[in-house]
Amino acid sequence: MNNYSEKRQYTRYDYETPMSLYPKKLNSPFPKAKMVNYSNDGMYFLTNEKLKIGEHVYIQIENHDNDSSGPEKYSEYSGYVRWSEDLGTSYANGNYGYGIQYAEPVYY
Repeated sequence: MNNYSEKRQYTRYDYETPMSLYPKKLNSPFPKAKMVNYSNDGMYFLTNEKLKIGEHVYIQIENHDNDSSGPEKYSEYSGYVRWSEDLGTSYANGNYGYGIQYAEPVYY
């Protein structure tokens, strides 16, 4: 993975949780996605699905908890694919990694 920390406005926190990823609202979710880290501006996740830069995606967190102070505080997110990387076949949680920028501000 590339180190983009010098470009980030918000601190990124490691946090892994399963999630459902929808390429368009009301469509069937992709079968598998996993959040790896997050910030107040976006998140990074792994999936086997190929997404396009700029694509609008909808995310549903599986371990939702209203009382949390982290990303599981909200059950759903909406955002845009800002960057991607092909991880090959060596990652069990997905062949692609994606950086998503939230469509709306998120406060933890």
